[in-house]
Amino acid sequence: MNIRNLIRRLRNSLHLRKELPNEAVLGFLRILEGVREEEIPCSEIYAKLDEYVEREVSKKDAAQLMPLIREHLDVCPECCEEYEALLNVLNENAKS
Repeated sequence: MNIRNLIRRLRNSLHLRKELPNEAVLGFLRILEGVREEEIPCSEIYAKLDEYVEREVSKKDAAQLMPLIREHLDVCPECCEEYEALLNVLNENAKS
């Protein structure tokens, strides 16, 4: 999970102009520590990766539509490598 992006999204959704106070950030992090999300196995990511990449190539916001996949790609180098390879292939095919 990319904490920085999560905090940025939270700030934007609340329309905050100023930085959050340190106490608020620390409280938010304590809450997140208490939440244990099940990790998505790489096999499930591979099964949905083509759909995710196709959405990106077609200019749809794949990260917003499929946030768990984006989060997994941020922390898993093997899946990210597969994602980048697939993205390159589809982008090359779109150019042809």
